[in-house]
Amino acid sequence: MSVHSTEAFVLRTYSLAEADKICMFLTRDLGKVRGVAHGARKIKSRFGSALEPFTEVALTYYQKEGRELMSISTCDIVRSHFHQGARDVKTASAFSYMSELLIEFLADHDPNEKFYRLVGAALEAIDQGKDLDLVLRYFEVWTLRLAGFFPDTARCSICGEAVAARQPTYLAADGSPRCHECSGGRGTEVAPEIRRLIARVLGTHPAQFGDSSVPPGISAQLGEINYQIIRHALERDLKSHAVLKRMNAG
Repeated sequence: MSVHSTEAFVLRTYSLAEADKICMFLTRDLGKVRGVAHGARKIKSRFGSALEPFTEVALTYYQKEGRELMSISTCDIVRSHFHQGARDVKTASAFSYMSELLIEFLADHDPNEKFYRLVGAALEAIDQGKDLDLVLRYFEVWTLRLAGFFPDTARCSICGEAVAARQPTYLAADGSPRCHECSGGRGTEVAPEIRRLIARVLGTHPAQFGDSSVPPGISAQLGEINYQIIRHALERDLKSHAVLKRMNAG
């Protein structure tokens, strides 16, 4: 039984028995993993606030052969974003949504450095006070793209032709993009301004995108398109999305 060390973001924790927690992490080296933090629920826990959502930590753990859960030895804070999540209900809801997206779209023990960098960049943008809704649109698009679900709205999946910049793309029920001729004008319309917005997402850092001047209606349309793709990929709704939507409505 050897001891391993890696950097990680805390995604979620669950209570286990009277004093322990099951913790889910996005690690730099191993992807998504789960482990047990013994004694984490005690008042004077040695883990302190290191297990708060999206805290970046230096994680040391060991794993016995044949056991799915690793045992966490140490969990030292590298950078905490909890003050942002605790600042207001909407930010806390956004953290919960981002966490659920990662948990659903990341396979266990599948390292992906790009996902790790995406989380760090998005949290940095939120720390800097960038537009939270725009950061979430950025996070949705890139999560779907890295997971292989975001469509190329610049090209029709039926005829293979490029869709003209001033023309809309239509998403079929399965999320595949189609030009007007092949779709017959049916499906979810991705208007030219939404396509341009997607291109900006794919070509900028989230902090820069979060500074963008995007009309709320356009951002909301992209959010609806993103969530349609998310729901089709998972074949169900996300609880955190409903909460976040209520926050926005409020």
